Amino acid sequence: MRRAHITLAAAIWCIAFRVLVTGQTTSPVTVWNGVYSEAQAGRGETAYGSHCARCHAEDLSGYQNLLKGNRFMNEYREAPLYRLFDKMKTTMPRDAAGTLSDQTYLDILTYILKANDFPAGHDDLAAENLSRVLVVGKAGPEPVPNFSLVQVFGCLTRDGSGDGWVLTGATEFVRATRPQASRDEITSGASAPLGAGTVELLLSPAYAPESHSGHKVDARGFLIRRPEGNRINVTGLETVAPDCH
Repeated sequence: MRRAHITLAAAIWCIAFRVLVTGQTTSPVTVWNGVYSEAQAGRGETAYGSHCARCHAEDLSGYQNLLKGNRFMNEYREAPLYRLFDKMKTTMPRDAAGTLSDQTYLDILTYILKANDFPAGHDDLAAENLSRVLVVGKAGPEPVPNFSLVQVFGCLTRDGSGDGWVLTGATEFVRATRPQASRDEITSGASAPLGAGTVELLLSPAYAPESHSGHKVDARGFLIRRPEGNRINVTGLETVAPDCH
């Protein structure tokens, strides 16, 4: 599980770095690339029946199809598989979260993939690959859904009125696994290339943005798409570099 904290953004930076150095791109791995084996999904089905079906139903239809079909895709698309794994491990089984082995959670995850018609391959899905495999629809990547928990990097500065705060040089939105950045994510964020966007930040009084002014920051929160400009309702704000170069 050593690399499981790597975010989708980190995977994008690796691709961008490869382009700069070699001039070549590598297609991201997605759930359509056969990332698990039939045998692993079979183990996952057995474990699901023992630990999950009581609440989520044998056919995964519990909680209004939370684990299957359109609702599942709306919750997890444009995110690495680690998002689903982390959600399972930190919240399930109900009243006994985290009590299963990592391998059992991993196997159950692959059964969920199979139930959503993502194809099997030859090899088991390994924990170190959870952050590299993206959940996307059959037509390919789409914009992150509105109101999703997202991560964005940019330069923190006051807005034109001087009363609010914005990110300039903001990167594209990617789905965040957690509302605050981990220490490892803050360290890796220092090398993130900036983008070309501007994002308005909605900050509660609990934040002290002045201490991050002019810094490159990792901002996380719930995405609010608007014709006049995108906002995020901030859940986490951390400096990743002291300047925006």
